[in-house]
Amino acid sequence: MTGKDKEPKRQDIIYFDLIMVFWMAVLVVIFCSSYNINIIQFALSGLLLLAMIVGYNLGLLGGLIFALFLIFGYGSYLLYGVVVSGEISELRVDLIIWLFTIPVGAYLAGQLSHYIATLVWQQEARKAIEDLITLDDVTGFLNNRGFFRELEIEVERARRFNLPLSVLVIRIANMAEMRSVYGVSGIRSIIKAVSEQIDQIIRSVDKKGLIDTDTIALILPQTPGDGAKVVAEKIHRAVERVKVDFERGRKVIKLRIAVGTAEFSPDADDAYVLYDRARDEADKDMG
Repeated sequence: MTGKDKEPKRQDIIYFDLIMVFWMAVLVVIFCSSYNINIIQFALSGLLLLAMIVGYNLGLLGGLIFALFLIFGYGSYLLYGVVVSGEISELRVDLIIWLFTIPVGAYLAGQLSHYIATLVWQQEARKAIEDLITLDDVTGFLNNRGFFRELEIEVERARRFNLPLSVLVIRIANMAEMRSVYGVSGIRSIIKAVSEQIDQIIRSVDKKGLIDTDTIALILPQTPGDGAKVVAEKIHRAVERVKVDFERGRKVIKLRIAVGTAEFSPDADDAYVLYDRARDEADKDMG
């Protein structure tokens, strides 16, 4: 991926330019419908909008440089009109004010563009960091993104070397009831307690994922379907009644657990199909 590909898209620039063009069209209509058309004022209004467009598109420095050229040209026009040709009898406020309005407009547009660019960059950076984070902070299990990334790797390994592979999905059927009783913080404590029980059963090579607040999934490399069912039975017994450390003390709670397993089939499965088969079996167990 090149640096250009990594740059965040700035659609706000398009909308800003369209707004400026819209106001330019409004100015054209207003000046054209007026009986006393002041061409100089109209041109200066257009140059102000143009300086703001340049400032927003090219940044603060580019906008100020462009505004400097405009001010130099307009200042030269005023000086010529007063000193040489005598067309301008006095320097009125409505003439002088443009010497300040144009650079201020370019400055504000450039600052606004910088602020929006910073927000876009922060959003892209936050998203990139989230993509790198693959562990759940409560359980230490893989999160949804990390789990399926690992499952794709294991599926490819099982297919290439003709190895057995199973996926196990654990659903907590009464999680909604637990949430209403213990609240969000209590649910986190329950999930942590369940994950600790699962850690005591599975092997170090097995991979654990917290897919949702009521769903935990396991990747069991080099494990056939019969072996996965043995693991499922052990987990079912271990977490059916679990000791949970709540804020007000430890309590034993009873969970309704549904466990589904699926063995990898090289001819039919990809990572998501394999997971879906295990999840569907767990759903049947819940029903």
